[in-house]
Amino acid sequence: MTLRRIVAAMIATTLVAAVAVLGYLVVQNRTMDELRSTAVASATQYTEQLATYHYTDPTANLDAVTSSSTADFASSYRNVSDKLTGLLSQGQGQATGHVTSAGVVELSSEHAVVALFLDQSVRNLTAPDGRTDSSRMLVRLERDGDRWLLASAEPR
Repeated sequence: MTLRRIVAAMIATTLVAAVAVLGYLVVQNRTMDELRSTAVASATQYTEQLATYHYTDPTANLDAVTSSSTADFASSYRNVSDKLTGLLSQGQGQATGHVTSAGVVELSSEHAVVALFLDQSVRNLTAPDGRTDSSRMLVRLERDGDRWLLASAEPR
């Protein structure tokens, strides 16, 4: 082999390797973008479900929340909901939650942490004309197959 052919083979090999690495990086970037997008959408949905309730049917969102949660969070949420049902009925509480902004704080293929800003329109016997409470939430999600599950939701 001549020197010219050796150099040409090395350049071709280098180009093939570079294209392969670039292709891998593009696929990884798209995968992470998809995970990021679905994490924000899931966290938004779950937070709005958690923040929405009505005293006439206090468990309306319970099944929706628990079916989209990890077993630990579902159990904790059921316990808290059971304890608050009487208080909610007594005070004729009702609320509607709306996420105004959300962004990913941490992301991997297995878990995500999403920060959310929540406006909650609240009405009860104490505030019969209603009021809007604004809060921040930090939601942790765990990946289960092709969907995100709610693992925790903490006000901040």
